[in-house]
Amino acid sequence: MSLVKLQGTPSCLVCGNENNNPRSLGLNIFWDNESRCTSISFIPDESWCGYEGIVHGGLLAAIIDDAMAWSIKASDDDIYVTGKLTISFRRAVRSGEKYVAQGFLERKEGRRAYTSAVIKDEEGNTCVEGEAVFIRAK
Repeated sequence: MSLVKLQGTPSCLVCGNENNNPRSLGLNIFWDNESRCTSISFIPDESWCGYEGIVHGGLLAAIIDDAMAWSIKASDDDIYVTGKLTISFRRAVRSGEKYVAQGFLERKEGRRAYTSAVIKDEEGNTCVEGEAVFIRAK
């Protein structure tokens, strides 16, 4: 695996830094040249939860959205914004456990980029799946 750390956006909710956004999750995003995908490892804490011990779906959607957005950004300097996001929650994501999100650029057509992503637990079980259409900003 050849991982390259991506710079991220300082004010981002997911990958920002505490100086620019004290509420950011502060997650690091890496590009895997072999698998051609982004990789975001994380261990959620209780502050991420909706129900006790279960991570809020909105935060998981934000992580998966970033994984897909950066899969585009890894090969294109243009700005793309989420046009349509579809999420399927397969298994509970629990606080204190380790997970990895991966984002993939499937294809580009004109101003549209089609992406997919997953969040898996340490055993490789798929917990969250997502697909999105991103639109290149004018």
